[in-house]
Amino acid sequence: MSAHHQPPNSPVLVSFPDKDALITNLAAFIAKAQKDSIDKKGRFTIALSGGSIPNMLRGLIQDNQIKWSQWQVFYVDERVVPLDHPDSNHRACADNLFSQVPIPTANIHTIDPTLVDDLEELSDSYEKKLIHEFAQKDAARFPVFDLILLGMGPDGHTASLFPGHELLAEEDRWVAYIDDSPKPPPKRITFTYPVINHAARVVFVAAGKEKVDMITNVLDHPEQGLPAARVKPVFPGQLYWFVDDAAAAKVAYPKTPFKL
Repeated sequence: MSAHHQPPNSPVLVSFPDKDALITNLAAFIAKAQKDSIDKKGRFTIALSGGSIPNMLRGLIQDNQIKWSQWQVFYVDERVVPLDHPDSNHRACADNLFSQVPIPTANIHTIDPTLVDDLEELSDSYEKKLIHEFAQKDAARFPVFDLILLGMGPDGHTASLFPGHELLAEEDRWVAYIDDSPKPPPKRITFTYPVINHAARVVFVAAGKEKVDMITNVLDHPEQGLPAARVKPVFPGQLYWFVDDAAAAKVAYPKTPFKL
């Protein structure tokens, strides 16, 4: 991978000159992952996060290689609010991407808005959607997504997995709930590490100089155990960091040239 002889399955860090280049190349990467998956099994399973991720997907809007009818979209985590609420990750993805492309509504798997008053039932119902999509087809202990896109918060959290929270140790459930998120809104559901770490490809997307210290911590000091540093896909899954040069300015970890 590089002259630094990174151990196998180490994260691949790719840095782009600016956010626009990051958005363009992320779209190309997603298009290639989609093609590989559809060629192999006729569908593409992707899980999206909120935060800055929805805005980073706009490179897909004009991409005529995207076969939207073959996509099955899930949310890595979701705020327990109505689907049209400003805090909803689904709403952010719909506003930034899905409202502008011909994806069938049935292919976008949201939380059940009728269950927002019962977090246990809500997370169970979302797990059932995963089971329906994956269990019959793959017969695996955990779902194997073709691609999971993650962001990272200023405290190093990813999905709704926060520093020091008991959910970091969850090993069985696919989807868990949290009612005490340190950042609002407090109620959320989230994929657990076993689901994230069984994906074929996991990509962290981060841009801007405000991310530089946390990216440096996660990549150069994984022993600190920040939630983002605990994302370690099981072989042969691969972890990528797609960042811009501003976010990677202090990172000692070796960068890899981008190639599809």
